[in-house]
Amino acid sequence: MLQRYSQCAAPDRIILMKNEVYRLPQNHREVQVLSGIAWITVDKHDIILHGPEKISLPPSKNFAVISPLRNMPLIVAVCSTVDS
Repeated sequence: MLQRYSQCAAPDRIILMKNEVYRLPQNHREVQVLSGIAWITVDKHDIILHGPEKISLPPSKNFAVISPLRNMPLIVAVCSTVDS
């Protein structure tokens, strides 16, 4: 499921604390962990990313859900994908 990650000009930064969950908008498919450990679930697949890992999520009808692991704050940068 890991795919090539492309840079975006102005990523949104999301900060999540213990027990918080963020539903990633469907057009935001690229994620980079800046700090902490991310648990991402999309299409019944779980992905664990450690900083500074990056991922480009495949197109999906479903939303991806992101939450922090190990009681540490999580900071991620997310980018919208642009269809050519």
